[in-house]
Amino acid sequence: MENISVNNLVEEFESNLPREISISIAKNILNSKISKENAISEYKKNIGLLEKKIQRSVLNCTGTLLHTNLGRAQINPEFTGDASNIEYDLDKHNRGKRNEYLTSSMNLLLNSENVCFVNNNAASLFIALKTIKETSEVKSVIISRGELIEIGGSYRLPEIIESSGLKLKEVGTTNKTDVKDYEKALKSNPDSLLLKVHRSNFSIEGFSKEVSIKELKTLSKKYNVELFHDLGSGLVVDRKFLESQQVNIFDDEPTVQESLTEGSDLVMFSGDKLFGSVQAGIIAGREKLVEDIKNNPLFRTYRCSPLILFELQNTVNKYIEKNEIEIPIWSSLLMTYEDILLRVKNISKEIKMNHEIVDSESLIGGGTMPDKKLLTPVISIGNQNIDNLLTILSNQDTPLVPRVSEDKIIIDVRSCSVKNDKKIIELLNKV
Repeated sequence: MENISVNNLVEEFESNLPREISISIAKNILNSKISKENAISEYKKNIGLLEKKIQRSVLNCTGTLLHTNLGRAQINPEFTGDASNIEYDLDKHNRGKRNEYLTSSMNLLLNSENVCFVNNNAASLFIALKTIKETSEVKSVIISRGELIEIGGSYRLPEIIESSGLKLKEVGTTNKTDVKDYEKALKSNPDSLLLKVHRSNFSIEGFSKEVSIKELKTLSKKYNVELFHDLGSGLVVDRKFLESQQVNIFDDEPTVQESLTEGSDLVMFSGDKLFGSVQAGIIAGREKLVEDIKNNPLFRTYRCSPLILFELQNTVNKYIEKNEIEIPIWSSLLMTYEDILLRVKNISKEIKMNHEIVDSESLIGGGTMPDKKLLTPVISIGNQNIDNLLTILSNQDTPLVPRVSEDKIIIDVRSCSVKNDKKIIELLNKV
């Protein structure tokens, strides 16, 4: 067997990986004592697979606006990575309080007494439940069976509740829960809190019923218990804005502000869904409940980085200034059929492969409003080897991720910024 050195193997195939990583892969392969030809082949294979794992920008042409696997809400980041006054008082010239501006501006937006920020919405619910268990006599969580959700990544609500140390009390049935179901549970378990969870990643239709926040608030007052609302999707946009844009798909979607107004003591939601910013968990509500969470020793392990807080601040400012259209999720959602058709036609003129323009449907995605779809013109590419085309598109410096439907590649630009249209043309012409 002809030998090959580590350095020779590394030099056989140009890679974008740091040399130290390439050397490590080469050493592992050569330690298996395989032939030179097999070593080169195995090395190229391993390098290629690892290069695809590097996090990078991609063009989301799936038509799913909040694509969980592609980072959910797209943003236009402004944080430079420089030092910031995250915890420095520029007026007093010494250590200051964290998030003073973000907290006050978010409270203004939501009409809440207090607010805090953690690294995702699963953390929001967990630390809220954990805190109330440690600071009160609450021992159980009462929730409708129809709201015991599971989301991607093996998140199961019953397990989160159990991990907090509280007991789970299920009421009602999968499809129907009434006020009397909650009241019966409260009579048997007075040391409980009421939890309502928004079913944002699935819907129940037909013979079904759920209890509103208003109804639950009446009950919580009667029995002097707390009412928490895991809203998840994070819709905060003004209803007047939606009316002015003639958008009605959110008519049945509760906003954070409405939940608080209708009586929720705490509302939890995601920063990277309909709020349209970076991944974060946002907890808003009564002053004392939020302050107890901030004072929980666990809170420091969940709090957000300066980068996250900076981008949340920018998003809040856009809502307050009524510049919602500058938030990428809203510019995508509000793009008209005619606007997208013009983009698609311009792309169509420039690409060489056989294709057609057809009507299809885009999704909001990200575990948000699964039954709502947006009519969208798309580019449909048939008569191609799908696996080969997907491989070519994914092997680019900036990969393009389409969707596959009925053995055709679909390029849906609603989920991709108009600034990327030239790049889409360039990539499709490489095929």
